[in-house]
Amino acid sequence: MAGTWNNQNKILPGAYINFLTNAPLSITPGDRGTVLLLQEISKGAKGEIYTVTATDNNFPNGITSQDSFLAGEVLKGANTVKVYNLGTAHTSAEVEAALLAAKTMDFDVLAYPYDGESYDAIKTAIAAWVAAMVTSEGKGIQAVLANFTGNSENIINVAHGVKLSDQSVLTPASTTAWAAGITAGAKISQSNTGRKYNGAIDVVPRMTKGEMESAITAGKFILKVDTAQNVTAVYDINSLTTLTPEKGKAFTKNRVVRTLNGINNDITEIFESNYVGTMSNNEGGRSLLRATLIQYFGRLEELSAIKNFTSEDVEVKEGTESDAVVINCYIQPVDSIEKMYITVSLS
Repeated sequence: MAGTWNNQNKILPGAYINFLTNAPLSITPGDRGTVLLLQEISKGAKGEIYTVTATDNNFPNGITSQDSFLAGEVLKGANTVKVYNLGTAHTSAEVEAALLAAKTMDFDVLAYPYDGESYDAIKTAIAAWVAAMVTSEGKGIQAVLANFTGNSENIINVAHGVKLSDQSVLTPASTTAWAAGITAGAKISQSNTGRKYNGAIDVVPRMTKGEMESAITAGKFILKVDTAQNVTAVYDINSLTTLTPEKGKAFTKNRVVRTLNGINNDITEIFESNYVGTMSNNEGGRSLLRATLIQYFGRLEELSAIKNFTSEDVEVKEGTESDAVVINCYIQPVDSIEKMYITVSLS
């Protein structure tokens, strides 16, 4: 088990890690790329889960192209999509059942491709569930929702639709599938700013520069189109807009959040797989854990996920309980170059 902490009062064994602006920010060097897609399906039974990849799927027989379309959009960026069948006309009860099932599932990003007043309460419930999963369960995940002011680094607010090359138009709700896919599948040193939407030829609606600036300031994930009909993500941000000393501007960047989630998931895996119940909580055991973490962060620096790392940046101390440890890591993430200020002198 894992999670965040304010006091050393946890009951279950696990790695409890806090992330502040100047605290550890890293990303797993392992595999990413799984999306959980909550979707209405015309075949099969409510509650069934279909695993889909580029080469294989276990959709039920008789699946329609409409049923499988969003999974295809996810796979433009992700390795795997797990499609949860909400039935043919879902209610909040079906979504609650999906979220209950998702508690024990492994995935990077959750996508809910529905929008409109009748879905507002469901989107609010999903956002609250994601917050609880991050803080109480220690899951490093994000959710992608349409036209939802989440004001959270864990919620990506898609506010743009696209036109595809076959002239079909996707609403922001449908575009959540693509955004979730590229978010889940982003590489260790990759931002999705400028990421091309394969198959799209226009954005709906088009925005002026001022409108795009206002949308970005409001924490909206939007796209743009150039004269060659290339559709790209304007800025790889989430919905966080209220900044604090604990969560500064870096937390609005999805690359940094992926770093945070990666280190959360990786350290939890390192701790639970190698140390829980097997390593003594003495100076020797804590030194071994520290050495493992130093090696891990060194690997992250080699992969250009962090920079300026030294072994002194990792502390492993005895906790207040005899079986507890406190890990302090001071890690500087590497962000992508997304703004260039250039001075040109002409003579």
